[in-house]
Amino acid sequence: MYLRYRCNVLIMITMTLFLGILFLLPRFSFAAGDTAVVAAEIVNVRSGPGTGYALISQVGLGQHLPILNQSGEWYQISLPSGEKGWLANWLVNVNKAPAATPAQGSSQTVVVNVDCANIRGGPGANYNLVSQVVSGNCLTVLEKSGDWYKVRLNTGSTGWIAGWLVTVAAAAAPPQQPAPTPAPPATQSEKIAIVTGSVVNVRSGPGTSCGISGQAYQGDNLPVISQSGDWYRVKLPGGATGYIAGWLLSVRAAPQPQPTQPTQPQQPQQPQQPAPVQTDRGGDPRGDSGKNDSQSGKALSLKISNSGSKTNAVVVADKPFDYSSFYLSGPDRLVVDLKGIAIGDLPAATAVNSKTVRQVRTGYFQKNPDITRLVFDLSGGVQYVASLSNNNKTLTVQTYIPDIEGSYAGKIIAIDAGHGGPEPGAVGKNGTKEKDITLDVAKRVAKLLESRGAKVIMTRSGDQDVGLYERTDKANKAKAGIFVSIHINAHTDPAIGGTSTYIYSGANDRTQATRIAESDRLARYVQAELVKTLGLRDIGVKSANFAVLRTANMPAILAELAFISNKPEEKYINTDVFKNGAAEAIVKGIGLYLSERRTA
Repeated sequence: MYLRYRCNVLIMITMTLFLGILFLLPRFSFAAGDTAVVAAEIVNVRSGPGTGYALISQVGLGQHLPILNQSGEWYQISLPSGEKGWLANWLVNVNKAPAATPAQGSSQTVVVNVDCANIRGGPGANYNLVSQVVSGNCLTVLEKSGDWYKVRLNTGSTGWIAGWLVTVAAAAAPPQQPAPTPAPPATQSEKIAIVTGSVVNVRSGPGTSCGISGQAYQGDNLPVISQSGDWYRVKLPGGATGYIAGWLLSVRAAPQPQPTQPTQPQQPQQPQQPAPVQTDRGGDPRGDSGKNDSQSGKALSLKISNSGSKTNAVVVADKPFDYSSFYLSGPDRLVVDLKGIAIGDLPAATAVNSKTVRQVRTGYFQKNPDITRLVFDLSGGVQYVASLSNNNKTLTVQTYIPDIEGSYAGKIIAIDAGHGGPEPGAVGKNGTKEKDITLDVAKRVAKLLESRGAKVIMTRSGDQDVGLYERTDKANKAKAGIFVSIHINAHTDPAIGGTSTYIYSGANDRTQATRIAESDRLARYVQAELVKTLGLRDIGVKSANFAVLRTANMPAILAELAFISNKPEEKYINTDVFKNGAAEAIVKGIGLYLSERRTA
């Protein structure tokens, strides 16, 4: 009996050890070149392999991320920004990299289609950087591994380049026997993509995880080169190529060329009908007329000066022009497009190395109509103000580092924690109540503002019921300069998530025009900081007829920080990382708005 009991104990111990070893073994393995494809709507990226590590970012459904390492049930991946993080392997699918295969003959080449592409020692982002190549380089392909090509560089050395950074092209085939009849002339693209969005991103590959290589504008007609899923590869006005999402385009058949008319006897050329003059880089015509062949002006000069924490860039043109501007991140850049202006003799790059700007680059972004693009490579935390002269021939772009800390002093700011008392607001599946999160974040916002010298009016400081009009009455009576209402969103579709900020929709009310414009500027600062800090989907600045936005006498916004109906976001909003991040983002957005008003 004792012997049997002892044997049973030994068997149980052995089985326990065996199962423990199986449990510790990784569920999946990976090889160099494998990519993780996100299989959930929103997936957290953490600083280490486990849920106990800090949340550093989030990724969305369908994103392709190179796998760098593995620890148990977690993959270390490379984010589009270049930062490394960890994903749970049960939230992704793994695309296995096929074994390296020789390229089809030695005639296959790739052309670099981004400004600067890294060459690595192996087929993956985790390999050492060995060189870099710039846009337009044509490289011979030696072999392929997954989405990576091994190429021969112009120096004779070899390395690996990511397939989404290049365009694959085959060199001319060996000479064949003459055909019995001449080949028909090459035709243009059979399809034209018309941009329907106001400003859309052009990416280096077919997906939002691919890098932004440029922008296109509403009404642009772009020849379609190929299609990959919902994405179209198009030819841009400057000759470069890139991918645009199909939902931002209207694709139509390209106009067919008219049949060639029979050749007529050549007539003597009339002296009063000179041939069109060709231009170079949109500058001086290569002819004797001394004028451009269009109605565009041209840039005459770019002068840059520094004064403390401010840098002024002044562009002068020979004709009136308009402009548009926007930010790009990763790295931080300010893009200014001069509309109706050719590039003239502006330098391709100007080193600045001030506290705000590292360099200014110029390029001919579009012809017919002409658009000259200025790109300011910025230091972190930089703001800007752009202004045209009275004759619209001189544009001044001032970049500066705002004195956010000093902008709060003496300001009266109303902070409204949404819902309260018997009205819980939205409730998550795990029981999280909107009123609890909004009050917690509001209190953190108030502490931060008060520490910076602001006077804060709290519409509620506890779990009490406060009417909608009572909230704005408090702000109006205190003569607050800003009103910020804090909420958590909800949707019947649990997959919906993200951050949005609202302003009053009464755009037709002339008496409200100035307040709405100021609300919009405040909302854009706060929304940008929330998206940057929280890492959730950017839904943007919206307008609505909410009572607290309509009845406030001052610039007023309502921030929907996240979706309580989205399971991952409900979990996220209960963390101090989220609450502190939301509070800090709101306070910084307010500071940037106040700083701009003081500087302007």
